[in-house]
Amino acid sequence: MDRRTFLVGSVAAVAAGAGACNGFAEDKTAASLPPFTRDFLFGAATSSVQIEGAAREDGKSESIWDRFADRPGVIADGSNPSVACDSYHQWRRDVALLKEMGLQSYRFSIAWPRILPAGSGQINERGVDYYNGIIDALLSAGVRPLVTAYHWDLPQILQDKGGWPNRDTAERFADYVQILAQRFGDRVVHWCLLNEPQAFTVWAYGHGVHAPGKSDRGQMLRAIHTSNLAQGAGFRAVKSARSHAQVGIAHDMELFDPATSSEADQQACERFRAFRNLWFLDPVFTGKYPDAFVNGVPYEEMGWKSGDERRMRAALDFSGMNFYGGRTLIAAGEDWELLKELNAHATTRNGYEPDTMERACLWMANRYSRPVVVTETGGGDEEGVSPEKAVHDQARIAWLRNAFSGIRQAQLKGAAIQSVHVWSLIDDWEWQDGFKDHLGLAWVDFTNPVQRIPKDSARWYADLIRTRRLAT
Repeated sequence: MDRRTFLVGSVAAVAAGAGACNGFAEDKTAASLPPFTRDFLFGAATSSVQIEGAAREDGKSESIWDRFADRPGVIADGSNPSVACDSYHQWRRDVALLKEMGLQSYRFSIAWPRILPAGSGQINERGVDYYNGIIDALLSAGVRPLVTAYHWDLPQILQDKGGWPNRDTAERFADYVQILAQRFGDRVVHWCLLNEPQAFTVWAYGHGVHAPGKSDRGQMLRAIHTSNLAQGAGFRAVKSARSHAQVGIAHDMELFDPATSSEADQQACERFRAFRNLWFLDPVFTGKYPDAFVNGVPYEEMGWKSGDERRMRAALDFSGMNFYGGRTLIAAGEDWELLKELNAHATTRNGYEPDTMERACLWMANRYSRPVVVTETGGGDEEGVSPEKAVHDQARIAWLRNAFSGIRQAQLKGAAIQSVHVWSLIDDWEWQDGFKDHLGLAWVDFTNPVQRIPKDSARWYADLIRTRRLAT
């Protein structure tokens, strides 16, 4: 999860972020909705960097986040992911928590540098054994594994060779996911290729707040294009190893509306929406980039080559969507200095609104005509409060009720939504925010991350899973 909003130019006001849940209007229709159908799966999500720890154990090499977190001032609390939730050693507790709650699907990621310490070539069998243990335990517990191949932890050795701006990284990714499919695909059917490509391209190579911390227009544009090439190449690599695999994406969806009814604001909103969402979705589904900039698509700067429209495109099996309930207003005006052609800026960011989840689900389902998997959603940030207060997280329950109400209403309007994954199963290391946020369904004491304490929201969620009905 990345809780930052993509903001360009001068921001007039930024209200409560998508993770906030104070002051939003609760959906009063939830209790009157019919129950979720029996084939709908309730799940939770995590990522390798954020929970595993063991950053340099058992053959794992350095990732870009291991390197980036060691730079002074880049992580809010000065922490790093070297231990995180210690799930590398405590993963049985995590599986037990999943089973206790009755969860039916678990989305987790595999650490590229734990499988291929050199980025390619020699496989680290100790890494394979670790994930084999998790997968087997999940299946024994009746939990479906949904594996994310890449959740931002590029091996540092590949960054040293150019990272995502280097087209060759797309081929290295395809080789890596083919290995995953070969080693785990006899038991893992459902795969997400990349998590939130805009976060590890725009935020990482443009804004510089994510690893590897660059701020360069050319690198950002090339990284975006490489990530889109990687989705197409990765899809074909998985299918070549396991033709029955169900392969999709995990895009962090944002909703945008024009700040006013003026034509200028409406056009600016369309450009902003195209760059923030469609640039990471249309290429894999259609093989094309939409017109987002006043001066057209900067193909030359992106490193476009003849035939890339075929290389990017893939017949994905589902559309994965990370959505945290926010909505951003867009106005025409001076924009981010690295994207002068966008000519748009965000003026406000609203907190959760009851209809935003429904809107997002319907848009994703209708635009690409694929089943939708809500790969992440969550909220209710206690910002480092004591466990006694955090465990009684009524705000998160209200937030989740709104989110699930929106999902159910979208289903009733025809959206084929197969499953949902709450972020996060346990409190975790939240990237540039470090340990200050507690976003899990279970409390973790980061000073001694052995115990997982289910919060009230975990009990609420378990009851929803059992009854399949939203209660007041």
